[in-house]
Amino acid sequence: MILPEPRDRFRGTLPKRWVALDFETTGIWKKDPDVAVIEIGLITFERDREVDAWSTLVNSGTPVSDFIAELTGITQSMIDQDGVDVDEAGDALAERLAGAELVIAHNMSFDAEGLQWLGIELGRDQHTFCTMRGLTAPDQKWPRLEEVVKEFQIKVEGQAHRAESDARTAGRVFIEMVRRGY
Repeated sequence: MILPEPRDRFRGTLPKRWVALDFETTGIWKKDPDVAVIEIGLITFERDREVDAWSTLVNSGTPVSDFIAELTGITQSMIDQDGVDVDEAGDALAERLAGAELVIAHNMSFDAEGLQWLGIELGRDQHTFCTMRGLTAPDQKWPRLEEVVKEFQIKVEGQAHRAESDARTAGRVFIEMVRRGY
């Protein structure tokens, strides 16, 4: 992995209150118009301290394919049993986003589609940051979360491709990026 030159965008200071966000979906937004959110994960931070974790399965009515079940470990029966409806998921997420100065994700363009799918618009004073884009050197491929974790030696808890675990990992990547001056 080739990292870009640090730009010190955050001047070594983490926002007072920020969140790391991740969505698991039934596919890729740009490839399939019927993609739906099946899991949301959000970790709330105050500076470098995790203060809250939240996740929910979402029952959108869009079936979970065998491929997605294998990738995420989320099965249709899990969605049927524990998934909340889309409106309830969107309301709960919007409530948890309120008051956050910054919303980060490893692939913010993908996760912004999840916000849009749920009908959520961020507030005027809220900003977004993409750790993937922030760590992409000119003419290099965008790094997968697993590659950044290895490069930065980030401790991972939980299963990859589960929303809460990936959100927490992205948050830890962001903390390390700010520490290193990205």
